[in-house]
Amino acid sequence: MKNLEYIIARRTASAEGGSRAVVMTRIAVATVALGVAVMILALAVMEGFRREVDSRLRGLMADVVVHDISGLLALEAEPMPYDEQLDGLLRQSEGVESVARYAMISGMARSGDDVAALQLKGIGAEYDTLWWHSALVDGHLPDVAAESRSKSIAVSQTTARELGITVGDKVEMLFFGDDERPRRDRFKVCGVYSSGLEEMERLVALADIRDVARLRGDGSLVSGYEVMFEAQAGAAANSRKQLWLDDLTRNVAEYAAQSDADHSPVAVGIAERYPVVFDWLKAHGVNAAVVIVIMMMVLLFNMTSALLIMVLDRTGMIGVLKAQGMRNEAIRRIFLYRSAMLFMRGALWGNLVGLGLVVVQQVWHPIELDASGYMLAVLPVRVELWWWLLLNVATAVLTVASMILPSAIVLRISPVESLKYKA
Repeated sequence: MKNLEYIIARRTASAEGGSRAVVMTRIAVATVALGVAVMILALAVMEGFRREVDSRLRGLMADVVVHDISGLLALEAEPMPYDEQLDGLLRQSEGVESVARYAMISGMARSGDDVAALQLKGIGAEYDTLWWHSALVDGHLPDVAAESRSKSIAVSQTTARELGITVGDKVEMLFFGDDERPRRDRFKVCGVYSSGLEEMERLVALADIRDVARLRGDGSLVSGYEVMFEAQAGAAANSRKQLWLDDLTRNVAEYAAQSDADHSPVAVGIAERYPVVFDWLKAHGVNAAVVIVIMMMVLLFNMTSALLIMVLDRTGMIGVLKAQGMRNEAIRRIFLYRSAMLFMRGALWGNLVGLGLVVVQQVWHPIELDASGYMLAVLPVRVELWWWLLLNVATAVLTVASMILPSAIVLRISPVESLKYKA
């Protein structure tokens, strides 16, 4: 036997064209559509910022850096000898995808009358340059696998703009060693990259680790090791990465405690190195939560109002059904079905509008940002299946469940009094 309450709910919905409740039900549908669309956009923007900033920051600076403990309180860590045992320990840690040594040296770059601070980040042949290749906007990366040094560097688009240089130009650099004696050298710009993080990419230029070692005059000493974790997605991605970071940090601390070497390595995660950035991302999460709460309150208020008006508009029908022996709970289910139908119609339009706007932003980028304030030049949006499904299911369940209490008005309607209304 078919569900009688559902059949009545569908019939009343189709016969609602000339009803007094039609205006309120349309407002409820529009409110649900607006609420769902806004919630999708809020979460898409939050997730877009989190994924884009995290992806670009980890590409530029790595998930974890292992360097001498002196680097915790300074711009650069004290160089330390390359430790094959430590390198192997890092590679064996859970979740680690790649490990690469690097060497840093800070100096001043000059081109004509333009001057800018610049850090040369020297890398070797084992360094994973996949992200750097994707960030290139012109030229190529230094050939660190060649037999001889090329004395070439890849600078950021921000640095290239400040110095007025392009691929093929020469840049003069000035470095100061521990003896305070300046060293000069000239490098050829082989490539220009853009990470989208203008304030962070400003200082970093990619170079051959052999060039950096020669400038520092310390032979095989390295500044540290960059560790990249396996790419993760889904709701538990952050939890898994945090577990891997805790495990790696513990392994390095135990190794440092047992080692007789003069240096004391420490592992520092990306969130510890750039706490301001991740606090800023958390603030975006709080903003999204506030938007969702406000939209849910507006949505529930309008749905409750629509339900009450539908009940009052169908007072005569309720009296007839009660007179024919239908129980109160069955009559309440009729209006709960009607509420669910209203929600489904509004949610459908809300998803179409919300997801449509996300696609428009992803493809055509109509909304641009000030990179100096937001770090990114284009508003990032990203929709993941798990949270999209969770949002729709949770909103539907909460909305229909919240209609149970106001539907109790059916209990107060007397069959005798209601029969004077037209059913």
